[in-house]
Amino acid sequence: AKAYKLLEELGATELEEVFTAGGGSKNPQWTKIRERVLGVPVARAAQTEAAYGAALLALKGAQQNFQ
Repeated sequence: AKAYKLLEELGATELEEVFTAGGGSKNPQWTKIRERVLGVPVARAAQTEAAYGAALLALKGAQQNFQ
């Protein structure tokens, strides 16, 4: 939570929701704890494998390099 607040102070967009993936995303108790600490909803991503998310970020970065 502290890191998100520091990012906001540096000009980042305010945190409104967190998407989660991986093993922890399957644990409802862990999700509730994260929601309470972060103060925003935590939603399980449609694709919960971390490699999928990394691939999407790589694709987005590659597309920006070509524009």
